[in-house]
Amino acid sequence: MRNLLLFIIASFLCIHSYSQKSISLRKVVSKKSEIGATLPMSVVEIPAGTFYMGNHGDSTSPTSQDQQRPVLISGFYMSATEVTNAQYHEFVNWVRDSIVAKRLGGQYITVTGNDTMVNWKAASKINYSDPAVLAQLGDLVLDPSKTISQKRMIDPDKLIYALEGFNYQEAAKKENKGRDAKDFVYRYTVQVYPDTLAWMRDFGYSNNEQMAVNYFSSPKYQNYPVVGVSWKQASAYCDWMTKHKILSRQSKNRGNAGGKARLPTEAEWEYAASLNAKGDEKKESGQKEGGDDIASNTKAAVPGEGKIFPVYVRGAKKGDFGLYNLADNVSEWTTTSYYEGGENFQNRFNPDIQWGTPESESKAQRRKVIRGGSWKDTPTFMTPENRSFEDLDASHSYLGFRIVVNLPE
Repeated sequence: MRNLLLFIIASFLCIHSYSQKSISLRKVVSKKSEIGATLPMSVVEIPAGTFYMGNHGDSTSPTSQDQQRPVLISGFYMSATEVTNAQYHEFVNWVRDSIVAKRLGGQYITVTGNDTMVNWKAASKINYSDPAVLAQLGDLVLDPSKTISQKRMIDPDKLIYALEGFNYQEAAKKENKGRDAKDFVYRYTVQVYPDTLAWMRDFGYSNNEQMAVNYFSSPKYQNYPVVGVSWKQASAYCDWMTKHKILSRQSKNRGNAGGKARLPTEAEWEYAASLNAKGDEKKESGQKEGGDDIASNTKAAVPGEGKIFPVYVRGAKKGDFGLYNLADNVSEWTTTSYYEGGENFQNRFNPDIQWGTPESESKAQRRKVIRGGSWKDTPTFMTPENRSFEDLDASHSYLGFRIVVNLPE
């Protein structure tokens, strides 16, 4: 009992000493977007600490509370909101411009030895409505007969990002001692354009055509959470943010080397949610003011009750740590693999389960944990405790992501 009391006091002091400490990522990376009036990418400092991680096994078990355990988490930065359409647009446009610049050649690239670099100053001025430019792009452009507008345009399926990194988890295993480092380098490619038709597939017999057509492309939704992105696409965004924003900016400014953007582990996500919880907006109980039950008159329209479709990422009340929408708006990808009973063997220090790879064919090895409720959920499930999983190639109109950033001290 005494230890629990000390833990609660320490948590209280920690929360108030770090309350709403928000840092604009503009100080770390440059901001460039073709869409005006966009929100900057801001991150909130989450301090190192200990919390009691929930039992994700049988929640009906009378001993489930006893199975909760204290977990230690290192400090990190988490984006205050989900990644927005405008922020993801910047990534998609970067991929488009880099592919087109290399296809056009000439003034759009710089060749040094065996390296081909994009001349971004020239690439930023490529006129995609110019027929002369489109004529040089060959199979990157859709035939007009295959487009609704009957116009030539860049094929979104050709916007492919090449991901490369080092698998430290595999390299650290005892059985792999002595093997070459190159054996643990992973490479795979990802189509980066969101699945806009998820709006139609997710809900049968439902009129969501306007969302499929407009949600990602219209400036009206630029500061709404990007959806229709798979775990692979979210990971590709983090890889791009690391290599072409954070590290590039640090190199130009001669700052501390290192830094990485990535998806949060499930433990980091739950820890941040627990610190943020005190300021979360209370959910409505399903009653009007004065205690009238909404359900008492099922024919009456009740405007403004609940959410239909995602909303502006900063439209809700922020939590005690300055994070928005951990309980609703869109559910969020984590980097953690879903494994039944995983809480029984994962480490107490920065727990995380990684099982399989993006190329795995086993359905069990391809499942990733999703946390938080979404706009489609009933109030019961609009909570940070909401937990599910999806295949890492799945995409839905109610599923997005936020990032975690590790920076050198």
